[in-house]
Amino acid sequence: MAALRHLQRRTGAKAMALVTCVGSLTRAMIRHANRDEASEYRGHFEITALTGTISPAGQHLHLTIADGEGRAFGGHLLPGSRVYTTAEIVVLILDDLAFGRAPCPLSGHDELVVRTAPGKE
Repeated sequence: MAALRHLQRRTGAKAMALVTCVGSLTRAMIRHANRDEASEYRGHFEITALTGTISPAGQHLHLTIADGEGRAFGGHLLPGSRVYTTAEIVVLILDDLAFGRAPCPLSGHDELVVRTAPGKE
């Protein structure tokens, strides 16, 4: 996550999409659905999916990992996860867009708002 934040700051991207990732972790920090607290997993895990959005204000990333028995689980990726051998990450910088967040009266959460980037109208 730190490298993705660095990439966003270095490029000044207003909208980035993390479209795929394969690799492995020895530590995974995940917040599962409808939970407030993080769950920590230690061991050897394959990254089977990592997707999400990144903006100057933050990121919303979902991770799926599988253990040595093939059991898969996932949720919100949180800081503190550690790459084992590699993490091959593909990110798209969406120059014409700007991502933001705004309160949603239906969900009660700040939800993604996609706008045309300033100067790209």
